[in-house]
Amino acid sequence: MKMALEGIRVIDVSEAGLAPVCCRILADMGAEVIKVERTEGGDQTRGILKISGNVPIYDINYVFEFYNFNKKGITLDLKQEEGQQILYKLVEKSDVFVCNFRPQALKKLGLEYETIAKINPRIIYAHLSGYGLHGPERDVGAYDFVGYWARSGVMSALGEPGTPLPYQLPGFGDNTTGMYAACAILLALFHRERTGEGQEVCVSLIGGGIWSMGIVLSSVLATGLEYPRVSRMDTSNPIFNSYECADGEWLQLACIQGDRYWSGVCKALSLGELENDSRFCTHEKRMESHEELIPILDKVFMTKTRDEWAELLGQEDIIWTPVKTPAEVANDPTPWADGYFQEVDHPAGKKLKVILPPWQFSKTPATIRSTAPEFGQHTEEVLTELLGYTWDDVTAFKDKGVII
Repeated sequence: MKMALEGIRVIDVSEAGLAPVCCRILADMGAEVIKVERTEGGDQTRGILKISGNVPIYDINYVFEFYNFNKKGITLDLKQEEGQQILYKLVEKSDVFVCNFRPQALKKLGLEYETIAKINPRIIYAHLSGYGLHGPERDVGAYDFVGYWARSGVMSALGEPGTPLPYQLPGFGDNTTGMYAACAILLALFHRERTGEGQEVCVSLIGGGIWSMGIVLSSVLATGLEYPRVSRMDTSNPIFNSYECADGEWLQLACIQGDRYWSGVCKALSLGELENDSRFCTHEKRMESHEELIPILDKVFMTKTRDEWAELLGQEDIIWTPVKTPAEVANDPTPWADGYFQEVDHPAGKKLKVILPPWQFSKTPATIRSTAPEFGQHTEEVLTELLGYTWDDVTAFKDKGVII
């Protein structure tokens, strides 16, 4: 089966989450992605299960796997000239170069755009960073906890007013911005397909967070007013709100078109007397009287379990869903049926349940063809079969520590 990005070669010179997940997306769609790791320890994510107290331990490093499925892995000491020359030969034979080093480090290693573009003018050079390449913080390091969550306004906008800021979800900003970066690379490849012209593409965590906050920040830009944290008790549309059920489970109503669904909500909740109540009979009235209506709905939803409400709300075709925990999502039949989850064989001798990109293609679907590479697993293969080095060359490189 031919894949969408078959024939595209990507050099992944990156660590952590943002850039690796961008390259993993390209790999899932058929690109040949060669992950270049430093000889001393490799990608920092290889050790994340040992250093992070909040990530549950498992005998397979599922974090590194998630970021690096379908890739080939090589090691290079880019501080040595011979290591740089090997990478330059790889650049000559590639379509995309992805990195997330700071500009000063790139310049020191000879990996800045100007150098790479001279070697291969057609290459798409993607630089992924915390705060972009053009502002005063171009050389400031960042993970998604700071660049995406904290700096772009996402973190301060979540949670009930007056409560501590919510704890950040690991990888959330990396995975979101990584998808944006993959999109940008594909747009640049499409431009090159038509013109033959390569270019530099820059994507940052702060930019990804700003785009994700588009509606909120559009409001601030337009009005000049701060966008407040809103309590569920002060939601202007009471049937676009979350409610706790008798069993302690929660559900989310999402009836944006309030007048269209109000009658059905009243029937499902056996609140027929409220349908034409002068306080609640129109969307505008419910907005004005939301402080009265939300406690009424709270009390009613606490009379039945979530499963009982599922049947009643479903009968009236109300737009709603259960609020599920991650463990519940992992066992939800809907994402399994849609191919968002898949079970694969891992070299460790176990089955591993994995996540695929959030799309389906009828002709060129995303696939998991290989698990993440072992440290330096494909170094010899890439050097001899792709770049034409001899086995004597490989031995000499090992002796000098250029590869391991």
